[in-house]
Amino acid sequence: MNALEGGTYEIIQSRLEAQKKNLIERLKLLNEARKEVFGSIETKLIANNRIITENNCISSDIVSVGDLCLFGYNVYFGLRTEIKIEDVFSIYKYENQEFQLQNFDLINDETFLFDFLNLYKYYRDTEFRKFFISGNYLHMVFQLSDRLTDIKTFKWLIREDKLEYVDNRSDHEYKFPKQHDFRWQETTREMQKYGKFSHISILDQVFVETIGGTLTIKIE
Repeated sequence: MNALEGGTYEIIQSRLEAQKKNLIERLKLLNEARKEVFGSIETKLIANNRIITENNCISSDIVSVGDLCLFGYNVYFGLRTEIKIEDVFSIYKYENQEFQLQNFDLINDETFLFDFLNLYKYYRDTEFRKFFISGNYLHMVFQLSDRLTDIKTFKWLIREDKLEYVDNRSDHEYKFPKQHDFRWQETTREMQKYGKFSHISILDQVFVETIGGTLTIKIE
């Protein structure tokens, strides 16, 4: 790098540093204004504890029900064929600054245990994925194969910090949260208008065309 290139590099670096400092100061001012309007609750780490399971596992998700924590994970046993409830779930209560292992009374439902054992019996690649809460219902979501849409859910009703098993037929209720505050309007073949200026007419109010590789949106 010659002297001229070195000087140019230093100038650019100096300008970027100045812009960074300016941006940081503006963000600080914006944050202070936000605190004055909306208030501020400081978040910080108050403790760091470990959850100890009987076997080595890969954690998936955790959810609180009352004063209990339901922890879900996956354990791999190689040639072992039968998967038990304790191979996927553990229940803890946070006491004396640590997680204390509890019994399975929270999810000890005969119908659920039957459905759970059959799931792992007939779908050998089953893995627990996550807990999904919708209203007063808790869903245990399992993935049955490599396909993300190939799932099975167990549905529970949350009532007074306890769980009541509902069914295993509510897969359709597990949905990703909405990414937008508006509803998308899907176009159909009936909306396509052909001719010299072909376009798509949406409710006869919005007209979309891509003639010549250019996207054009018109509003009547």
